[in-house]
Amino acid sequence: MQITISPILAGQSSLELKYPDEFGSASHLDERDSEVMTDSGKFLFKECWFEGACLFSSEFKVCQHSTIKVRCDSFCWLMNFVMEGEIKSLSRPDQAPLGLEMGHYHTFYCSALDMDLVVDRHTRVFTICLTHRFIRKFLGNDILSDQFKNGEPELLTLVITDDYRHSRFGSLIKDILEAKQPAYIRRIFLEAKILEILSLQLERLENKQITHEDFSHEDIARLQNARDLVEINMQTPCSLIDLARKTGLNDFKLKKGFKALYGHTVFGYLAELRMEMASRLLKEGKSVSEVAEAVGYKNPHHFTAAFKKRFLLLPSQVGKIIMILFSNYLLA
Repeated sequence: MQITISPILAGQSSLELKYPDEFGSASHLDERDSEVMTDSGKFLFKECWFEGACLFSSEFKVCQHSTIKVRCDSFCWLMNFVMEGEIKSLSRPDQAPLGLEMGHYHTFYCSALDMDLVVDRHTRVFTICLTHRFIRKFLGNDILSDQFKNGEPELLTLVITDDYRHSRFGSLIKDILEAKQPAYIRRIFLEAKILEILSLQLERLENKQITHEDFSHEDIARLQNARDLVEINMQTPCSLIDLARKTGLNDFKLKKGFKALYGHTVFGYLAELRMEMASRLLKEGKSVSEVAEAVGYKNPHHFTAAFKKRFLLLPSQVGKIIMILFSNYLLA
C-alpha cells in the first residue's frame, strides 16, 4: 500500500509513504514524521498506523495558493477534519471542488485515490484512513455503493459532510492527538476512539436523512435559530416551551428536529457546550466556582459531578495536570 504526496510545481520532490497491506504492523503500532519543502512553504505529516487504520495529522505552512496531488493505490475510507484554515479537494475535472473550512469535516470512500488538494493559507487537518477490511469488519458491505460491491472501480463516494464544532468530535480528536499511553494500550485506545467517531458520523447521517424527509427548509432555518439561542443563553437557558415559542416551532418538531439536525437533544447540546467551555476555562486557570458560574451552574457540586461524568476527571484536577505538564516542559 502506498500514498504519494506531490506538490504540483516543476522541480518539487514527492513524498512516498509506504505501508504494509491493510496497515499491518509487526509491533502494536508504527509512527512516522515526514515533511515536504516547496517554494510556497512546508508540509508536515505525523502518522500513526496499526492493522486496518492510519491516523494523519497534517500541517500546511503556506502563505500562497498551493496545489498538492494525493494518490493512494488501495481502497480508502477517509475522514477529514479541518482544525485550522481551509482545504479544497478535487478528484476529477468534471466534479465541483469539495471545500472544507475550519470546524467542518467530510467522509468519503473510493477504490483508489487520485485527488488534488488546494490550500492557500496555514491549514491543519486531522485525517483517519480506514481499509476495506476494517470497514467490512464493523459495517459489512451495506453502506458501500452497489457499484463498489460489484467490484467496479469507484472514484469517490461522499458519505457525509458536516460541522463538528460544539460536538463530541472535537473531544475525541483531542483525545487521539494527546494520547501518550504505552503502545499496547494506545493501540486499543485509538481503535475505540475511531469506532466512536465512525458511529457518531453514521448516526448523524441517519439523522440527516430523516431531516430531509420530514422537515422543510423553513423548519431547518428555525431549528438553526433554536441552536443559536441555546448557545447565546448558556447561563440562563430557555425552557423547551420558550424555545418553541421564540422559534415558531411546535414541541414535536423542536424535539425531533433538533436531535436529527445536531445529534443531541436540546439540553444534551447545552450540556456539551457547557462542558467544552468549562474545560477551556479550567485550562486557562479559572477556579472551579468561577467556571461553574460562567457555564450556568448555580451549584458548584452539580457542576463537579457533571464534569467528572463527562471527562472522568474532577475539574479541580485540570489545573494540576496543566501545571505538571508545564513543569515537565520546562525541565525537558
